[in-house]
Amino acid sequence: MKKIVLVPFAIIILFSAFPAAAEDKPWTPGGPDYLYVKPLKKPQHHGVFDEGMKCLDCHRYDGVDAYTSATMALKKTVKGRAPREMIEQAILAALRGKGDYREIYVMATSFENKPLATVIEFVLDPKTMNLYAMSEKQTEKLFHIASNPQVSLAYVKQREDYDYFSGALGVQVVGRAEQLKGTDPGFDEAAAIYIATLPLPKPNPMVPQPPDVEALIGVVRASKIITKIVPERIAILNREFKEKGYHAMQLWEPKGK
Repeated sequence: MKKIVLVPFAIIILFSAFPAAAEDKPWTPGGPDYLYVKPLKKPQHHGVFDEGMKCLDCHRYDGVDAYTSATMALKKTVKGRAPREMIEQAILAALRGKGDYREIYVMATSFENKPLATVIEFVLDPKTMNLYAMSEKQTEKLFHIASNPQVSLAYVKQREDYDYFSGALGVQVVGRAEQLKGTDPGFDEAAAIYIATLPLPKPNPMVPQPPDVEALIGVVRASKIITKIVPERIAILNREFKEKGYHAMQLWEPKGK
């Protein structure tokens, strides 16, 4: 009778086939170093900045938020910053739509640290810079906002030539969202701003007169949710600023901030 010899090496292979559980790496303040720009010689295309500033004034930030290095430079330097009124007018010109300030955006929300991007139309109020959208109830994005009101919007002007480098025109909004129900103060005012831009049907034999704004507010009061976004900052990228001697990217913030 032959003896059976067990080979320890085979056992090692068997157990090594099971993957070991990966350990979560701790988050260090400011994030990993590989995300940062190393201070080198200023590149030719670098934007203008105040004399005496160091690379690390803008390219190192002890924390994590939506700021890029370019946006951080706008917070650190005075040189290259356009007048506030010019920035505001450029934002309004970019987002004016057909003249009614109704445009399509991508809205980013988050629920339990899981992001969601939604394509949605907002109407900008040029007097306050607040934005308004109307939604059916019980949609995923509304649950996100109810849990976490911090949102961001992105707009980019579409180009037929696809030249999104030299001809880029884009706007980023970061702010706080408020959900207005039909019984909430401010609902009717917000609904009037939004409904006034809706493409209502033209009069015809079947519909002699399109419904007016007040009538429509009464219709939507029980079934819709209005999302109002109060911007904390608006960043605009427009190469026309550079032609005037400013940064191509400019930052708008509410007065007093």
